[in-house]
Amino acid sequence: MPSSTPTTISLALDSRSWSPGPPMSNQVLLGLIIPGGGLTTVLLGLYGYAAWKPVSRRYLDRVSFRLLTYALVAHLCFEIIFTIIVFTAHPGRQCALQSFFSNFSLLFSAGMFFSIAVNLPLVLAFNVNGQKMEKYYVGGITLIALVSSLAAYASGILGWDDVGKTCWFHSKDPLATLHWLIGTQTVWILLASLGEVIAFIVIIGYIVVYKLVAKDTPSSYASTPSLSPGSTILRFRNIILRIGLYPLVSCIFNISVTAIEFSSVQIGQETVATSQQKRLNFAGLAIYAGRPLIYGLLAATDPSFIRALRALRHPETDPETLSQIPTPGLEMSTIIYLPQDEFSISDQDKDKDDTAESSLETQGRVEEIPAISTPDINPEPGTGAALIDVMQHI
Repeated sequence: MPSSTPTTISLALDSRSWSPGPPMSNQVLLGLIIPGGGLTTVLLGLYGYAAWKPVSRRYLDRVSFRLLTYALVAHLCFEIIFTIIVFTAHPGRQCALQSFFSNFSLLFSAGMFFSIAVNLPLVLAFNVNGQKMEKYYVGGITLIALVSSLAAYASGILGWDDVGKTCWFHSKDPLATLHWLIGTQTVWILLASLGEVIAFIVIIGYIVVYKLVAKDTPSSYASTPSLSPGSTILRFRNIILRIGLYPLVSCIFNISVTAIEFSSVQIGQETVATSQQKRLNFAGLAIYAGRPLIYGLLAATDPSFIRALRALRHPETDPETLSQIPTPGLEMSTIIYLPQDEFSISDQDKDKDDTAESSLETQGRVEEIPAISTPDINPEPGTGAALIDVMQHI
């Protein structure tokens, strides 16, 4: 199994930290939890409103955006459970259940981000129907997350940890804890990160190869000098940066939290938490608390979401024209301008299943287009040039 992301909660802060009042560490955690939860809630509300309105619905009707929405829902659930575990956890049956749901929600969100990353090269490079694959993404990730979490819960490894004073993996044998940690979370999150990176590399290679060795190149291209890989990557830097943001964030979160978890287990053989362990615990908790906030910021700058908001703000404007207005900024516009003699439109560039449209006959086919979509290449009135929106989603 993107997203991508760590699962269960790290060892929590010592229970004495609540007396006589919230220490600085708890204030830092709340400073990450509250904005992250609030941003995720607002985004989901805006997503729902934009999807409900006909004028903006067309921009959000794509597989990767729905996968992103599922991931944000999982993040919101995790935020709630995370807050309960960190600040109000106590021994009991509910402790194991809380660990189970936190593990499941984070595995699920990791899988969704992984699916977003994998969907792009599958659609573009291998002509796979993204809409048909959606049910396999969701079903497969749900099954993996559910089986992994149920296995840990049924084994009794989830529950109250006396050393960390929180709900987490617990066992008198640190080696057994490490084995369950690896088998039910670490292996999946690292595979998810690796999959996202591989998908990113495939897309970059596809852009470069397709640009340098285009098939069925029209005769008008004969006089056009070929571009080097470096210049091709530079020309598509906005696309590459947008595609690479999620894998980068996933790797930072997953690798750092995995290292912290392993270190916590290794030094967790002590019966009393040491100062080093407390620092590691807090670092892990801070990463978990800040994760929904960072992913929420990325989701808020999704190009299709920005276009949907513009359609809501200017409903009197023709949606076809609106979608073509170049607007560098928060959404990191991926619209590219071409001289008139550098583009051509062919009906063969359109995907037969209406799940993707091909425009890399000219400048890189790097986008899965929704079922109701605009052409990738459109003439810009009065300029003798064309503009290509080669990526509306990551």
